[in-house]
Amino acid sequence: YFKYCLQLLILTAIIFTACNKPPIQFGQAYIDNSYANIILVDTFSASLSTVFRDSVITSGSSTILVGNYKDPYFGNITSRSFLELQPPPITTLDPKSVYDSLVLILRPNKSFYGDTTLNSQLSVYQLTDPVNFPLYQTSFFNNSNFPVDPVPLGTANALIYPNHTDTVFIRLADATGSTLFNLINAGDYSIQTTNSFISYFKGLQIAPGINGMHANYGFHDTVTMRLFYHVNGVFSTPEKLDFTYYNGDGKQFNQVVSDRSNTPLAAFGGADQEVPSSNTNNTSYLQYITGFIPKIQFPTLRNLLLRTDYLKIIKAELIVTPVNQSFTGLTPLPPQLSAYTTDYTNNIGSPLLLTTSTGYQNGNLALDPIY
Repeated sequence: YFKYCLQLLILTAIIFTACNKPPIQFGQAYIDNSYANIILVDTFSASLSTVFRDSVITSGSSTILVGNYKDPYFGNITSRSFLELQPPPITTLDPKSVYDSLVLILRPNKSFYGDTTLNSQLSVYQLTDPVNFPLYQTSFFNNSNFPVDPVPLGTANALIYPNHTDTVFIRLADATGSTLFNLINAGDYSIQTTNSFISYFKGLQIAPGINGMHANYGFHDTVTMRLFYHVNGVFSTPEKLDFTYYNGDGKQFNQVVSDRSNTPLAAFGGADQEVPSSNTNNTSYLQYITGFIPKIQFPTLRNLLLRTDYLKIIKAELIVTPVNQSFTGLTPLPPQLSAYTTDYTNNIGSPLLLTTSTGYQNGNLALDPIY
């Protein structure tokens, strides 16, 4: 009897011991014990700086940027877009056809930067030189430029509400429209192929008008120059021909320039300049389209290798917090950020890859309207 009772007591003690898990107090800087050996490390210091690139690639973006906005941090930002068009399919016009008008059609893509409640004036200019890449160059940059005829082909005033306005129409000069109509009517060689048309009609620049704009807008690359005409008869029949957006040669690009006078970034200048955050009020700046890129380094990250025990990293997070009041409804935060590697000369390398699946490591914007 004594033997069986002793075995029962020992078995009970084993059961209770097995159910008694060591407590883990998360929330401390270091959590270590001989049972779980789980360590939370949140003490890696980050070294921040702002890198200024005098030029960034803006061709091949599939976006038309046009506008102007005066930002208290980044200065007066003006964007213009350069693009080419291709002719309509070859067609024979009815002899009774009569030219009516020429219109450029833009479609907003709901992106904006600035005050969209005020009137915008957009102007369209015709390029005087063909858009060609310089020697050994296959891209255009935010500071690229091509000459235009100083007299605009057309100007329009419009209220552009990004979430509601679906189309912006700009009436173009009838002299240009009539010339194009006559070329089509005559079956001229310059209207037969895309290459021959681009040689004749070099392209367009879409830019803020003389009266300016109060925001920078994004438009879809489905730009259309539409020629309206009608065919006389018992009843007049309206017709149209579309000169459509062409980017088969990758030459569409956006010019984005900024005047940073009297701003916190007025001291930036020159190519590939890097300024530590200690010299910019403990702040790093991000506006890639004008050349400002935050650079983050972790000088003590390799201290993990100094641990003598076996180590497996379970999770790592990078949390980026914008400076309070540095963004508003007029200048919203980007919906997503991406992390890229860099070298000691600040050349941007490849994006950080996901190890568990295909794709890149991105961070989505998380808003907390209360805190």
